Amino acid sequence: MADLGTAKISEKIKFRRNRLLALVRRSGTIGRLKLARSLRMSNSRVCQLVQEMLDHGLLLEELTGTTRRGRRPVPLRINPDYAYMLGLDFEAKRMRLVAVDLAGHLVWQYQQPLGPVADRAELIHRLLDMIDRGIAEVRARGRPLLGVGVAAPGIIDRRTGTIVHHDFIDAARNVPLRDLVATHTGLPCAVDNNIRACALTEWMSGAAQHLETFICLAVRSGVGAAIMHRGQLWDGSHGLSGEGGYIPVPDSRPASRWKRLHELVSEHALGIDAESEPSGLSESRAQRAGEWVGAQLAALANVLDPQAIVLAGRLIQPDGPLWPALERTYRRFLLPDLADRVQLLPSRAGPFAAAIGAAHRCFQLLFPVGAGA
Repeated sequence: MADLGTAKISEKIKFRRNRLLALVRRSGTIGRLKLARSLRMSNSRVCQLVQEMLDHGLLLEELTGTTRRGRRPVPLRINPDYAYMLGLDFEAKRMRLVAVDLAGHLVWQYQQPLGPVADRAELIHRLLDMIDRGIAEVRARGRPLLGVGVAAPGIIDRRTGTIVHHDFIDAARNVPLRDLVATHTGLPCAVDNNIRACALTEWMSGAAQHLETFICLAVRSGVGAAIMHRGQLWDGSHGLSGEGGYIPVPDSRPASRWKRLHELVSEHALGIDAESEPSGLSESRAQRAGEWVGAQLAALANVLDPQAIVLAGRLIQPDGPLWPALERTYRRFLLPDLADRVQLLPSRAGPFAAAIGAAHRCFQLLFPVGAGA
């Protein structure tokens, strides 16, 4: 946990303080009274916690206007210059790196291809080299760096921060990424699946900012999903929820020959780079891929009944090649009772969403709001 410079306090008080900090961060600006109501704390407790963070420089006060009684409200906000965090997102085709300030604002971004990786050692070297680039950038700006978040593809053991395996990067197998990054940098490191990180950014500042329960489905180098339930990323019983790319797609052949969704509609499967050639698909291939995605989206909506489904990845945006068939098929198979309720929302967080989400996960690691955080 980040040190606020205060004396030892109980875990309960720390979690209250961190809940308050997280709510201010997501709200942008918020007053003490609204904080007390939202967190179900007494006004005196909120004022005490706020004063501690004001004294330490984590929070700032802003005087804006007056009330009808002439007393000026004093909204609070995160001090963006307190420190920075890095977020790294990588997938089979590319790596993205960001620096964000404590308020979650993007202050720097960088992208480069990943390309073929010979073995596990080369993958680790290239990821750590990318992180070193970000550390140098933060140091050049003269800001403290609190930690690093990594959004990784494939199956992730989030308890240990290990990449278990990824179908499209053979070298990404049993890689203890959290420990490697922490040892290399001397900083705390949070590791999560990249689509979960993407969903977190959409919830913090993107298309799902005003939602509490939604699905995020992404079609990038691979295919993945994440479920946000009541403002929390849902892990599932075994920590493996959201692996939408492994959904089987039935066809006329025996079941033993069916393929999974990511083997049919991902950039890797289609043989394209959607960022450089989004229109590189024939009309028939785009239509078929769009139908596959649309049908699975309808199935997810019918089973889970979310408020909305956020779509990430260039291929499935409204101006992307899969969209017409995707939307048409989704409407065709969606439960009629949900037709006007579960909307498809294009991403508003952009291509660096997962990298920014990795930095958000680092914030959550540094300022946990519960024993299981």
